[in-house]
Amino acid sequence: TLVDRGWQVGEGDTRTVSHLLCDQLEFADVLLVNKCDLVTEKQLGEVNAFLRKVNSTAEVVRTEHSVLPPAALLGTARFSMRKAEQHPHWLVEAREHEHTPETIEYGISSF
Repeated sequence: TLVDRGWQVGEGDTRTVSHLLCDQLEFADVLLVNKCDLVTEKQLGEVNAFLRKVNSTAEVVRTEHSVLPPAALLGTARFSMRKAEQHPHWLVEAREHEHTPETIEYGISSF
């Protein structure tokens, strides 16, 4: 178990994997929506509307079978230090204690 390895969070920490996913959605510069060929345009619109509510500035890229050109992710120059510094969780963990990787913190081995 994580406790046996000494990899546990404090008792007051009640975050879940859904918190991690929300943090990642809020902070992302590019959001990939995969398997677009399996849903209707209306459903894609609903997904896009949700993503816009969570993160209005990220680029949303639709994919099928996870196929996309590397240029859609690499060298986009979309990262903004100013925007990052304004995020409510910016450097909170670094200032408070040693960082625990999310894979350990949330017990994630694969999806």
